Amino acid sequence: MKFLAAALTALLVNAARLFAAPAAAPPAPGRIVILGFDGVDAHIVEDMIARGELPNLAALQKRGGYAPLTPTVPAQTPVSWATFSTGLDPGGHEIFDFLKRDPANRIPTFAVAEELQVPFLFGTNNPPIFAAAAAAVLGIPAVLLLWRRRRAAGIVLAVAAIAAAAGAFAAAKAWLPAERPWVRNNRRGPVFWAEAGARPATVVRMPVTFPPEAFDGGRMLSGLGVPDLSGRIGRPAYYTSDPFFAPREGNDFSVEITRLESNTGSQTTKIVGPPGRAFGRAGTIDLPMTLSVTDARDKLAVQVPGTRVELAPGQWSDWVPLVFRVNPLISVHGYARLRLASIQPEIGLYLSPIQFDPDHLPPGFEISSPPEFARELVARFGRYKTMGWGIDTWSIQSATLSEEAFLEDVRKTEEQERRMLAGLLGGGEKLLFHYFEFPDRVAHVFWRFRDREHPAYDAALAAKYGDAVEKAYRSMDEIVGETAKALKPEDVLIVLSDHGFATWRRSVNYNSWLVENGYLVLKGSARRQNLEALFSRGQFWEAVDWTKSRAYGMGLGDIYVNLAGRETGGIVTPGADYEALRNEIASRLTGLVDPKNGEKAVSRVFKREDVYRRFDPRLIPDLIVTNRPGYRVSWQSSLGVPTENVFEDNRDVWSGDHCSLDPELVKGILFASRPIPSDRALAIADVTASVRALVGAPPSADAAGKSFW
Repeated sequence: MKFLAAALTALLVNAARLFAAPAAAPPAPGRIVILGFDGVDAHIVEDMIARGELPNLAALQKRGGYAPLTPTVPAQTPVSWATFSTGLDPGGHEIFDFLKRDPANRIPTFAVAEELQVPFLFGTNNPPIFAAAAAAVLGIPAVLLLWRRRRAAGIVLAVAAIAAAAGAFAAAKAWLPAERPWVRNNRRGPVFWAEAGARPATVVRMPVTFPPEAFDGGRMLSGLGVPDLSGRIGRPAYYTSDPFFAPREGNDFSVEITRLESNTGSQTTKIVGPPGRAFGRAGTIDLPMTLSVTDARDKLAVQVPGTRVELAPGQWSDWVPLVFRVNPLISVHGYARLRLASIQPEIGLYLSPIQFDPDHLPPGFEISSPPEFARELVARFGRYKTMGWGIDTWSIQSATLSEEAFLEDVRKTEEQERRMLAGLLGGGEKLLFHYFEFPDRVAHVFWRFRDREHPAYDAALAAKYGDAVEKAYRSMDEIVGETAKALKPEDVLIVLSDHGFATWRRSVNYNSWLVENGYLVLKGSARRQNLEALFSRGQFWEAVDWTKSRAYGMGLGDIYVNLAGRETGGIVTPGADYEALRNEIASRLTGLVDPKNGEKAVSRVFKREDVYRRFDPRLIPDLIVTNRPGYRVSWQSSLGVPTENVFEDNRDVWSGDHCSLDPELVKGILFASRPIPSDRALAIADVTASVRALVGAPPSADAAGKSFW
């Protein structure tokens, strides 16, 4: 009886404790694995899950939860991922668009990073230091010989030391530049993976992480922002013997077109390499390439120094090493893939953007932290794409890469990334983040086959490629399934995307609208610009009269006031005049109607202080214009160029988009292996706050989101 009474007493005490105790915190996770998929749309995913086409995501939703995820204002890749990295809104981390402008000259540059000049090795001291080093190698033994009274040998060595010093001085002066280009990341704010509770951590291809950031107990491979060997976000090449070949019109990106002299026999051409200005030279550093058609005209032999490959039509090469000799002291190493489109009746040869070779990076140029991590990945998984914009979307736009060839490139890229992820999952990191870009790139160029009303819709191609976006999502689902199988029950798996997608049928030029309504005044004809102008330091705004202009557009939906005291030569007075102008432009733009169909093009116009907690008033645009589905800001408007019409049909391959869409209309996705609340709308900054909570880190200062755990 005493035993029974004691047991009953213990049971009652424990029950009292249970009911009196506060709600328990979620159990500490084992590992945290985050998969970031770019541009996955919530509506499509929800429809595919309802049809049973995404079983692994459906299982993850059942185990934990799912929510559509609202992106940042604006809904752009670098902007949203920078918010996810830091938990700050764009005003806080200062990545607010792909493009920014300097108020001193209004010239557009890339917002993600800034190009600088830094010393190469010892800078202007290269010649004397190398001369001193060369002199020391022979001079010290010469002094020792003279000290030991071996005068003849000492004098000979001393003369040799002087000659070596002179030669080293001359060589360093001629072949070693005093400066080299470098990039500074413009993103501000602390990142969640650097928190003590997240380490050791591995971060693979997170956008806006170039140059790579060193952090204790962590490894990083930089993502969007890493250039190709040309210093661009991708510069492919196409070699053709077809004298009538012309790139598809409307391509605002750069593809290097080389005309071949013949479609038979052997001929020598060149591969355009890195810009010579990085080494104090004009032009580019090029590499000879010999093309030889076999007698049977069934293959093309491609010869570059050190490598020879033979390709049949439709065949891709492996990675071809390319070494660009700048001078006897400096070489730049890269690699690229070739694809032979055709050999008869005419040659059509594609060369991918040239990747930096992680095994032979230029001095001071790193793509990973620690630097050896990039090399370790090559050793484990083979060569991979090192540039941040890995999948070439420019060539399909130019018709130098077919739809099928584009998807082949997507598959090759995705397969390599999946191998890397599978291998890294076997590590012991507390936190692993891996980014995949392919859903976004497929949607950009294949959306035209999903939308029968799109100006670029092609029924024949739609029959073959109309489900390309869904196939990309199925690949994503497979990756999620493979990852889930590799994890333990206590591990946490998070899957998210930075934004969704919408069709882009009509382009809107806000600069043209500003001209029509007297806000931007011209003094001549504006010339259409190519995005190449951003790299070649092209001329902008040459047709604008700034003494009469009150506002201008730049970037993907940004409106700036020509403000006195901020813009050079600004004419709008701060205060009441500034506010009245903003209110007027915002009100009128919200009512902008497309004369073709009577539809409104603009969803909402945001003032910066309405969406950002804090911001630099010299940097952040005064107004942010967002579109309804079917519309997007035009490329020309983004570059500050007013065109003849406010509205234009978008007949380009680049047919789906999100960049200037209202964030509420292009939501991304969030899945997690732990429950997600269904009683509140979630934004991407909320995921950051929740990850910080998982690793035991306090909320970041000025955090834009709140943890849902």
